[in-house]
Amino acid sequence: MAEGRCYVCNQMISAKDKDTVVDKVVEHMMEAHHGWVWGDAMQTKNTLEKCPVCGATLGQLYAKCPNCGADLIEQYAILKATAYAH
Repeated sequence: MAEGRCYVCNQMISAKDKDTVVDKVVEHMMEAHHGWVWGDAMQTKNTLEKCPVCGATLGQLYAKCPNCGADLIEQYAILKATAYAH
């Protein structure tokens, strides 16, 4: 059994494995806290150097990858959810 925590509201979410927990936490964050996550993802200190989906070099703030169109707000949420899952 794995557990994860929403970094915005501290809600605990459990599932059978870490990947499922991350998916559930990201779903919760994107539904309940999209504005908060967007605000955090758009801070200069949180700039993604590369797109986690296609690997394109970014180096500046984007909401969507200019190369593959991936939602970088959701990718930021995945990074945070992974850090808070065990």
